[in-house]
Amino acid sequence: MSSNNSNSQPTLSVVVPLYNEEENIPLLVSSLFDVLFTNQSFLELVLVDDGSHDRTAAMAAELAEREPRIRLLRHECNRGLGATIRTGLEAAVGDLILYTDADLPFDFRLIPQLLERANDDRLIIGCRLNRGEGPRRWVLTKGYNLLCRMLFGFRVHDINFACKLIPRSAVNRMRLSSEGSFIDAEILLGCRRQGLEIVEFPLIYFPRTRGHSTLSRPAVIIGILHDIYQYLNRTAQSDDQPMLPAQHIWRYGIGTISVLAALLVALLLHQFFPFSPLLFFLPAVLLTTWKFGRGPGLLSTALSIFAIDCFLRSPALPFTFGLGDLPRLGILVLLTLATTEIKWRLRAAGRTVDLPD
Repeated sequence: MSSNNSNSQPTLSVVVPLYNEEENIPLLVSSLFDVLFTNQSFLELVLVDDGSHDRTAAMAAELAEREPRIRLLRHECNRGLGATIRTGLEAAVGDLILYTDADLPFDFRLIPQLLERANDDRLIIGCRLNRGEGPRRWVLTKGYNLLCRMLFGFRVHDINFACKLIPRSAVNRMRLSSEGSFIDAEILLGCRRQGLEIVEFPLIYFPRTRGHSTLSRPAVIIGILHDIYQYLNRTAQSDDQPMLPAQHIWRYGIGTISVLAALLVALLLHQFFPFSPLLFFLPAVLLTTWKFGRGPGLLSTALSIFAIDCFLRSPALPFTFGLGDLPRLGILVLLTLATTEIKWRLRAAGRTVDLPD
């Protein structure tokens, strides 16, 4: 690991997001510096204010004037936890970056033990031995961890706990985009994609006693679900990333949904206008193929033929495949293969063209 000091120890940056944390800032800074003040590897405390409405930014600025190792970054308006953490990670200069919260969620005297276990090939994440956050937060936390385990194959106990020690080299190779609380899972995904070992460090959790948490608000939960959707949609189309467990289902599921949507439109108009059913299913097949590849496109083809035969031709329900279906099947298969080939050639030529999300 690279080093910027005479002891050849990895240097440390601490990143803390702030939003209306005026009650916590004095204790946060004093607790961190009590532990790290004499540590020669400790470079900086990066405070990122996310458009606070109280005296958070002013208090942080005063502290930064008195202590050169404190840096203050500001968002003019509130952008969300993910954007705030991304700002801090991008600005931090240490070989290791510790991200935590302003409400002192764990005993900072354990930070040296975290540093002892860290290296360039390892992400250290804190996991709570206790909860102490009330039944509503317990249910939300357990549900979110279960959802992430199902979708992304995580085998960790506490994804969103605000204690993560990340190598600077790993941050440099990440492409983080979350604006909200999905940022923790995105950091884990980014490190896992790079082959880093994810090590859990058990910690006693100190529930918040000052200020107010916003993580259980409905808007935050909706934001997390939206970020999950965006992440799955974006990475399912990438050729340079390994497929996640949910993305195989995701890619083929989108093809199924597109065919069902085409069937619904066709059924609505079938009684009033004469048309070829292929006109409705062709866009569904082509869009699915272009966005998600040959396999989902061929599945859409098969489902389209099935939908046409079962619901748009007489008899209504029995599925019978006859000679009349062959031209339709041939057209869809050929267009699916051609669309895949065109997209592959454009990518190979460095001129990838994607339809807008």
